[in-house]
Amino acid sequence: MSQPHFPPQQNPQQWPQQQWQQQWAPPPPVKKGLSPAVKVLIGFGALLLVAAGVGIAIRLPHPEKQAAQLNVGDCVQLTGAGDDADAVKTGCDTSPYMVSIAGVDKGEWNCSEGFYRVAIKSPRKNNVALCLALNGHVGDCFDDIDAKTPPKLVDCSKARVKVTKLLDKVSATGQECGDAKQHLSYFTGSDARFKPPATICFGDPS
Repeated sequence: MSQPHFPPQQNPQQWPQQQWQQQWAPPPPVKKGLSPAVKVLIGFGALLLVAAGVGIAIRLPHPEKQAAQLNVGDCVQLTGAGDDADAVKTGCDTSPYMVSIAGVDKGEWNCSEGFYRVAIKSPRKNNVALCLALNGHVGDCFDDIDAKTPPKLVDCSKARVKVTKLLDKVSATGQECGDAKQHLSYFTGSDARFKPPATICFGDPS
């Protein structure tokens, strides 16, 4: 008589553990990467950097000089030097110069005696030619009114002359200035826009 066949018995201590391991095995690791939104932001930032680099590499054109917009009778301040020099319109109550002639610089040219020559280089159009009169105010001090270029408005401790008086009429001899050491008189001519002081009297700055 044959013996009954029974399946092999599992170790009761191992079976629950093996079953738990199969049922609760940890999920596979998630591959980390950048989200599409982050990738778009990074790409946009790279474009901005490239654009900034191009902007730095490309030399922007110079703006037009303000001197090109001046007219007779405008009061101006001179700014900059060399290629950056310009003449900027300002209020006549503070400006030391007034435009008597404004035109195009075509080469050699000069201003009449008592006026000052200024040439402004323009990067876009023809260079600007100006003749300036002094728009002096009592108390203003200048370094040299006898030069052909505009005298600088300076501190009186470093000046050669000081405006002591303004007259509303032209003086041929300067007698109306009293004991002033120098004077300038301007004939306004036919252009009513040009209205500097008719006569400016200068004395010692001390």
